[in-house]
Amino acid sequence: MFVYPVVSRAVESFNQGKSVPNFCSFMIFESSQTELVGRMCKEAEWDVRFIPDPSTRFQFYPEGGVCELSNTNFVAKYGGLRDGAAYGQLLVIQAGEADATNIVNLIQASSDVQEGFPDATVHSSVLEIPDDPSEQVSLFENVFKKPGFFERFSFKAERPIAVAMATRAWADRRTSYAIHKLSRSYQTEAVTPWSLHPRRGQIFDKHSNLLSDHVTSSIAINLAYSAIEELDLGIKSSVKKPRWIDNASHTWNPDVLQDIESRLEQVGITPDRGLEWIIRGEPTEVVMEPVRPQLRCQTADEIVRDVRYTFPDAIHACSFLRNFKTAHAFSRDTPRIGPYEVYNVQQVARSLILSKCGLWGVSAANLREQLNRIIMGVGENP
Repeated sequence: MFVYPVVSRAVESFNQGKSVPNFCSFMIFESSQTELVGRMCKEAEWDVRFIPDPSTRFQFYPEGGVCELSNTNFVAKYGGLRDGAAYGQLLVIQAGEADATNIVNLIQASSDVQEGFPDATVHSSVLEIPDDPSEQVSLFENVFKKPGFFERFSFKAERPIAVAMATRAWADRRTSYAIHKLSRSYQTEAVTPWSLHPRRGQIFDKHSNLLSDHVTSSIAINLAYSAIEELDLGIKSSVKKPRWIDNASHTWNPDVLQDIESRLEQVGITPDRGLEWIIRGEPTEVVMEPVRPQLRCQTADEIVRDVRYTFPDAIHACSFLRNFKTAHAFSRDTPRIGPYEVYNVQQVARSLILSKCGLWGVSAANLREQLNRIIMGVGENP
């Protein structure tokens, strides 16, 4: 069993005699997570280690609570450990600066995909940690505990899922690009997933009168659909191999349908699995063409008009929006594109990425269970 070492002193010198630099990721993990994260990093051949959080920004309690200091003004007053508490562990990466930056960027982008919403408070950056112990002390005390750097240290309870996604995508550049593209789509335009719950009805304006908003929504859709293409999960049809067998019923061409279903099954999506397509408010949205068979969700009413698509139909809807409404010269329908269309395309791409990485419906606790089974000699590597 591989276990990454937890350094007992934050100022202990790193890798004496080695020229490969060490970089601070600014990502903090709870001590109980370090073994799992370390093992996953090793599978991706990342050379990482953990040291006690030099910012002392986070304290963790045995019963599961966490205390976070919002700014440096509270370090002197509240930074000392309370009874039973322990500081978090900082992920340190030993690699060239480009590789270290790519690792951190991919984990942060994976976190956006995992959560379905970007975190503007997290910084995708690294900072080299000197080997000399006295220089480390100076860095930890005079830089990491000062405004501008202190706020970069972050903790997320479910970050091990983002690490799992990043490590599984690391050797597959197309999946890595898909993650980055969807992350950038979220950063361009996004709504919080909880705001789409049926009980909230319609809480966003479906359309905007601002031309710049039309461009922003289109960019977000194009990036999300491009993520689907990076996974090679677009619909493959042409004039010689049309998507539909006739123009009246628009029945799937069996060869085209079998092809996409086969590729979906390779990432763990069976033909019987579908997903919700969000439709809210008055019927002023762009109608998907052709109109595909759809099941109204049980919560549907006059305002919540959500439907359930098969994955092939959902991917077709995404391609229709991209091909005819957002990717080329805008049509008169483009101003009718809004936050719900953006969310739908992003959600399809997110579902495909999570499935491709084997993380659909998986939590950090699930990953821990997988690790425990491996330690006991049962199951596959997480």
